[in-house]
Amino acid sequence: MNVADAVLKRRSIRSYQDKPVTDADLEAIISAGRWAPNAGEYKMSVIRNKDLIARINERTLDAMRNSGNEFLMGRAALPGYLPLYGAPVIILLSGPKEMAITQLNCGVSVQNMLLQATELGLGSVFLRSPSYALNAPANAALSAEAGIPEGYQMECGIAIGYTDDETKFARMEREPRGVVAYID
Repeated sequence: MNVADAVLKRRSIRSYQDKPVTDADLEAIISAGRWAPNAGEYKMSVIRNKDLIARINERTLDAMRNSGNEFLMGRAALPGYLPLYGAPVIILLSGPKEMAITQLNCGVSVQNMLLQATELGLGSVFLRSPSYALNAPANAALSAEAGIPEGYQMECGIAIGYTDDETKFARMEREPRGVVAYID
């Protein structure tokens, strides 16, 4: 698969089999993320501990329900909705709170990982909702347990696994986005 194929084939998967991701595949995905362009430090927390994933999921769901954001509250109200989608692996990216480019560093790393997961035949989805829980002062202990250092904040992440139901909680058909202006 070439990069263009991976870009077009990639889907946001929101339902996973209870099957572990191989160490080799996980290392390839992590490596892809580490080779992303960046302009500063960030950290990846690779979480495979089912209990920790469940607790992050629970706190994220609670944060979504109480967010005041119509979209997040609507998603959280869906029967059976899990913000981490039952994935066996989540990778959370965090960076220094005071560094303006942290979001970009984390975002490009996740994009590389999403494409690598696609190339490996794994399902994946971009995660932002755990930040509503993990960046809350009330969840500082959980954030630390998830590997987010003091002075850092969780920016985004990725859920990875073997696809169970590609249509579960799907939001829309994929289509190109953005406005393009050519200036010659």
